[in-house]
Amino acid sequence: MPAAVSLSSGASSLLQPKRHSGHSRWSKIRHSKGAADVKKGQLFAALVKDILNATKEGGSDPKLNMRLAAAIRQAKQADMPKENIERAIKRATSKEYTNAEQMVYEGLGPHGTALMIECLTDNKNRTVTALRSKFRRMGGSMTPVGYMFDRKGRIWFTGGSTADSTDAMMENAIDADAEDIADLGDGKIEVICEFCSLQAITKQLSDAHNYTVELMEGTFVPNTTVALSDEQAADLNAAIEDMERLDDVIKVHCNSA
Repeated sequence: MPAAVSLSSGASSLLQPKRHSGHSRWSKIRHSKGAADVKKGQLFAALVKDILNATKEGGSDPKLNMRLAAAIRQAKQADMPKENIERAIKRATSKEYTNAEQMVYEGLGPHGTALMIECLTDNKNRTVTALRSKFRRMGGSMTPVGYMFDRKGRIWFTGGSTADSTDAMMENAIDADAEDIADLGDGKIEVICEFCSLQAITKQLSDAHNYTVELMEGTFVPNTTVALSDEQAADLNAAIEDMERLDDVIKVHCNSA
């Protein structure tokens, strides 16, 4: 697990208990095919970061790296050119990324929301300086908020070549030790599991049941959430989108309801 880093101190008084409600912003966008507010270039940039991170974490062979295989599948579904995918994998194994580290930074964002920011960086000082600037711009600060999240694994899968019903797929996911499951529609199931079980559950779903795994990742699931108005949610989305434009930022997780 990447190191978690926070600076200074603070707290939010707007928190309300709620379990397993949060997803990273880009995870929602990837599932919402018609998200009109996101340009293809932004989506490609986010998918390239996923490929870089997966390659750095588990190697460049998708046959041996299930997370990379899922990231490549997501990229292909988004019509990313094959050359872009190959370039991202090659870049992750280049000298440029030899000393890159996976880091997680924490802070309070707009309207008392908590943010967990996954990064891949070869220069921590550069990354922290850039993140501080973004937090100041959104009226927040870098501060410990990790206790508001649980480290989990997330899997999206479909029936693949099987003829299994949604109910059967869900039952098999439960048998594989899924903690939470959800029907995302279009034959796609989401699994939330213990982070330490992510590899084993993915392998069971793909190997034992012949399901197609479309997403496999570590994530941060909020154990407390902040209720926002539509206007406040728009502020938050704009702030997250701005932060995710940073080259070092892989994705941002938040605890908005």
